[in-house]
Formats: sequence, C-alpha cells, structure tokens
Amino acid sequence: MTGTHPGELVLAIRPFTKGLAYVFAEGPLSPIDWGAKEIIGAKWNARCFAAARALLDHLKPDVLVLAKEEETARGSSGRAQRLLNLMANHAHGQSIEVCRYSRTDVRTCFADVGAVTRHEIAEAIASQIPAFAHRLPPPRRNWDNESPRLYLFDAAALVMAHYCARPSPDID
Repeated sequence: MTGTHPGELVLAIRPFTKGLAYVFAEGPLSPIDWGAKEIIGAKWNARCFAAARALLDHLKPDVLVLAKEEETARGSSGRAQRLLNLMANHAHGQSIEVCRYSRTDVRTCFADVGAVTRHEIAEAIASQIPAFAHRLPPPRRNWDNESPRLYLFDAAALVMAHYCARPSPDID
C-alpha cells in the first residue's frame, strides 16, 4: 500500500446514484484534491460525464482510475457501465492512461491491515490520511441509508489499489 511513483498524478472517480466522488493524488497517502459533486435529476449520465470531463481537463492527471463494474446476480447497472466507458474513452482521447480495479483488487490491497468491508477500508484510509478522518461516516446500521461520504473513501481506496497493483520503480 505504500509504493511510490514519483511525479505520477492519479485521479480516481467513483460515480454513485447522487453524483460522483473523486480523489486526485500524487501518491497513495498524498491526496492533493478530493470531493464529491452532487448530480441528481434528469440526464444523470450526461451531467456526470460533464463533471468528470471538467475534472480531467482541469486536473490533467497522468492516470484515471475507475472501478471495474462486476456482474452480480441482479446484474450491473447499464447506466453506470456506460458512464465509466464514456470516461475511459475520453481519457484515452486525452492520452491519459486508464486503470480499472475490482472490489477484489481493493480488498487485496487492504488485506494486510485486516480491512474487508467498505467501512473497514474507509477506517483504514482515515487512519492513514488525517485530512479524511473527519469525513468518515459512522458504521451503517441495517435500517440506515448508505452515507454518500463513503464514496469519497471508495475513490481513495481505488487510488491506493492503483499504487498497490503497480510495483515501485527502483530508485538508485
């Protein structure tokens, strides 16, 4: 979880039903910018894509990191998959490398700290990045809706999975 890639700027974007969350970082524990954009109502895909495009154009990352949509028993959202593909195609057009990581990749990255669930992973991130600690939502109870703040941690986990998956360059 602590590999370094000097000079590599990584932008992770995690769409969710009410918008998208992002983390822009220069290392696994070095976020530069982060946040969430609320997007609700009509033309959700188009508006999320416009927000993602604005982030890509403004931040100019070297790598765009996205979640790899996994097929589930109930099927994955075609809308979300189309949005992820639009973002990836736009990034390729801008000569930005695109990497996708699955939930399994993220869990593998956090296995050494014993974090398995999304909330445990968020707690591990909050303990490593003090700027995120106050954004950690309380554990979800069965009758509660999921906190939108958790998606910020999903984006941060994607950044860490990216650095985890890539071997550190040898520096002499």
